[in-house]
Amino acid sequence: TGATVDLRWLRDADISLLDIAHHLAQLNRYTGACSRPYSVAEHSLLVCEIAERERGIRSPSVLLAALMHDAHEAFVGDASTPMKHALGGAWHLVEEAWQRATLRAFGVLTPSAAYRSAIKRADLMALAIERRDLMPAGDEWPMARCTAVRGTPPATAMVPNRWRSLWNVT
Repeated sequence: TGATVDLRWLRDADISLLDIAHHLAQLNRYTGACSRPYSVAEHSLLVCEIAERERGIRSPSVLLAALMHDAHEAFVGDASTPMKHALGGAWHLVEEAWQRATLRAFGVLTPSAAYRSAIKRADLMALAIERRDLMPAGDEWPMARCTAVRGTPPATAMVPNRWRSLWNVT
C-alpha cells in the first residue's frame, strides 16, 4: 500500500494484509542462502498446508493463524536464528510485540495461542522439508530433525506474484 508504519507504535490500522502478502513474497528466508529464492510467503503457505494435511487442522481461524505465524516479519524482517540468538532479548521483545499485534489485527491471537504446539510442529516440519530440499548438504540442523518429512513432496518454486495471489490478495 505504500503506507508508513512506525515500528515504535503498534496500531492495528497500520497492519494491512496487502502489505503483509507483498512484503513476505519479497522476503527471502535463511538470508537468501537457499538453492533458489525461497520467500517467507512460500514458507507460510507450506506451514498452513502441513497444518491442514499432516496435523488435521480444519478450522479456518486456526489455519489463518498458521498462515500468519510469521506475518510480523513483513514489518520487522526475517533474521536468521543465529542472528536472533546474537541479538538476544531486545530482538525477541520487538518480534513478539509485532507478532501479537499482527495476529490480533486479524483476530487470530486466541486460535494461535490455543493451537501453538500444532502450529509450531507444522513450522518445524516445514523447516525439515526446507532443509532437505533447499539447502546444500552439510551439517544437520538439530531443530530440523523430523522423520515425518519422508515422502513429503518437495517445496516448489513460484515467483513472488504467485505467492501474493495465493494469499488471495489482489
